[in-house]
Amino acid sequence: MILTNELAQQIVDNIMPIVRQNVNIMNHAGIIIGSGQKHRLNSFHKGARDVIDSGAVLAIFPEDLDRYPGALPGLNWPIVLAGQTVGVVGVSGHPDAVRNTAELVKMITELIMERELLMEEFRSQSHLHEQFALQLLSEHAAASYSQIEARAKLLKFDLTLPRLITALDVSPILESAFSQYGPYDLVSARAQESLLQRVVAAGAIAAEDMVAFLENRLVIFKHFPRGALPARIGEWGASLAGLLAADSRETPLTLGLGSLVGSPLRLHDSYQEALFVLASRRSGAGPASIYDFDLLTSYLLRNPRGIASCSAARDLQDKLSEKVDARYDMRNTIQRLLDNNLNLALTAKALFIHRNTLVFRLKKLEQLTGLTPAQKINHAILCKILCG
Repeated sequence: MILTNELAQQIVDNIMPIVRQNVNIMNHAGIIIGSGQKHRLNSFHKGARDVIDSGAVLAIFPEDLDRYPGALPGLNWPIVLAGQTVGVVGVSGHPDAVRNTAELVKMITELIMERELLMEEFRSQSHLHEQFALQLLSEHAAASYSQIEARAKLLKFDLTLPRLITALDVSPILESAFSQYGPYDLVSARAQESLLQRVVAAGAIAAEDMVAFLENRLVIFKHFPRGALPARIGEWGASLAGLLAADSRETPLTLGLGSLVGSPLRLHDSYQEALFVLASRRSGAGPASIYDFDLLTSYLLRNPRGIASCSAARDLQDKLSEKVDARYDMRNTIQRLLDNNLNLALTAKALFIHRNTLVFRLKKLEQLTGLTPAQKINHAILCKILCG
């Protein structure tokens, strides 16, 4: 890690009010790049250069000043990061008087730099994930699939696993952080890292999953086994929302879950569904999924082509065809029910069956699909779309 002038001065400005001594930070060339004495910035400190060369602590007493141009009495400690000396931190004063202070300043400086190194790695990894996510979620992903495969290999992201997209609106978290510390990139990065650590620590993200921050959204590429039931997906979403709600009482969050897809080229569809669900929810409303029949109905009404692209819709359509229609003449039953404004008696008459037979068919429909078109208008509309 390169010790920059900006970071060095930030460290000095944060430490000096605590230790009440002048603090200098020198780079690997012995140049003062951070100091409480601004007139000394960018000047050469021979003592620091000697510390860089030797890796040892250097005490400069008043009688030594003629041997150390640019120096004042004090203690100079090497700043060691990942086993390498990256700079020197000095505390002005008689060495015997500032020894404990200088050791404390060295420890604080190294801790701050270790934190910055982790943040740098986090930002670098986040950038890779962001670029990969944007490419994978693009509607033109097929045109650049060879690049996607190369990046997936680099990130150890298994493209063959079924996944769904979860979109989490993190605006409340960022706005809360900005109101306290200001709208800075560093504040945004640390707020994002803190959120990610909470999600990972709770076990909501597994090794085969991936997260990326896209604008003010945390996007989760979540793996579920092929054929996972909507109830299981909903339980995971509720668990994640519960975790975040416990840590963000003043900043309630909203989650939108798309449908589970088996191909990476279908993740774009799952993402669009997740965004639709997210936009349909009021802020802080918690989790919701495209598998919710009311949301699915709204999505298909607004996106007529969604019947072909939405896995949640196609799965439900398959259930109607394979498990219900063949045995119970369900398509015809639903059509007659809609034609007769959901009136059971008129529907039974139109089908030339007993009313109890119709009730039995509708109970089977509910048992196998969860749909109750005779009771809920959105279910009826959804049946119309799926059976049309």
